Amino acid sequence: MPNTRNAAPAPEPEEHPEEPTDAERRRIQEEIRQGGTTGHNRWQRATVGSISYVPPEQIRTKTETFRAGQLMIDDRYNREIKFSWVDEIASTFNPDQLQVLNVSRRLYRFVQRPSGPPVEEQVFDGNLAAANRVEVVVISGQHRLLATLKAKGELFELVCNVYDGLTFQQESELFALFDEKVRPHQAYQRHRAHLAGGNPEAVAIERIANEIGMQVHKGKTTNSDGIIYAVSTLYSIARNNGHDFLRRVLSVHYGAWQEQKEGYTAPLLQGTAALMRKFGLYALWRDEWLMLALKDPAHNALSLRHRAQGAATGISATSIAQEVARIEHIWYQMGKKGYNRLPPWNSTRVEIEQASQVAMESRGKTGGSGGARRSEEESA
Repeated sequence: MPNTRNAAPAPEPEEHPEEPTDAERRRIQEEIRQGGTTGHNRWQRATVGSISYVPPEQIRTKTETFRAGQLMIDDRYNREIKFSWVDEIASTFNPDQLQVLNVSRRLYRFVQRPSGPPVEEQVFDGNLAAANRVEVVVISGQHRLLATLKAKGELFELVCNVYDGLTFQQESELFALFDEKVRPHQAYQRHRAHLAGGNPEAVAIERIANEIGMQVHKGKTTNSDGIIYAVSTLYSIARNNGHDFLRRVLSVHYGAWQEQKEGYTAPLLQGTAALMRKFGLYALWRDEWLMLALKDPAHNALSLRHRAQGAATGISATSIAQEVARIEHIWYQMGKKGYNRLPPWNSTRVEIEQASQVAMESRGKTGGSGGARRSEEESA
């Protein structure tokens, strides 16, 4: 068996699949046709503009042959091993179907420090003869490698496309960029790979979640509170509304539903984002008031999801999210009077702005204080 950098991750949790329903697939396809940011093309920006290094001017790879037992897997960025895929390839093993594996050759050498004993470090000078240790790491093709080992053993030779001199971050990003073309990743797999590669967008989203006290799902089952399984929704909210707005949405949900996993699903996150995007420009809007309204035991996340599903005109996540926003609009206003109540649900942006102006003028006459908490994107 090839070496692995870390223990193989646990399989993704069955109770929180990112796999879309048939209706959601149709919605995603429609958004792709319309140039939206929610479908499979959501990563096209990262394929060119968001990698952490400057692409080379010329092809820098070479083709070499390695025995299967010489290759290793680094699961810090690779997808989880699906042994059913391995079995499927091995059961009908055909060398003509393997294609070329993409590998990174890492060179290590003992480097003398000003003080203390020499330390083994990865080096990038390309001096293979001077290296005291060499690792050949599969960037793309781990399932084909494992199937080969199962069907033919460690001595079977594999043709590899060899990258020399890659950093770990560059390996991670290359995996995310071209392995996606072979078998599309789930959103959390893309996030994990881009995070390992230092992708600025992935790092920012991860930091926002962690600072609030939450975690972005990365493929390992855990019983911790605040695990966000709707990873693609995080990217959609951040790209459409900005990182500050994403922080506000997550803060509301975590403050209200810390231990309720249903509170971090796509329809609920999208619904809250829709409500805050529309009524957050109202001068007397308060994120804290929405959080307190949702924190009411009668307004738990699961009941909100069921109520929204019952009222939605369709079964897509988008239809349910609109109902979530409408219900939250009602809950937000419970117990509030006068200008602390929001404008009607069907208000246009102009009507909300006019109501906001009237509310502020009224506050000024009575000596009250007001003001909305708005993101820079909404204020622009």
